[in-house]
Amino acid sequence: MLNGEIDFILKIVAHDLQSFQEFLTSKLTAAPNVSSVKTSLTIRTAKDEPGVPIELP
Repeated sequence: MLNGEIDFILKIVAHDLQSFQEFLTSKLTAAPNVSSVKTSLTIRTAKDEPGVPIELP
């Protein structure tokens, strides 16, 4: 949950663009509490490490 204009960020992993589009149009935008959706597609990943490294004391 976020502060500001955007309420949620949802990361979607799909087999291909057609599968993503089908999910977006048939499931996400059709959901009862979804009024709008903004999408951004990943073109390239610069760093693929989960989380943020935290040093333990």
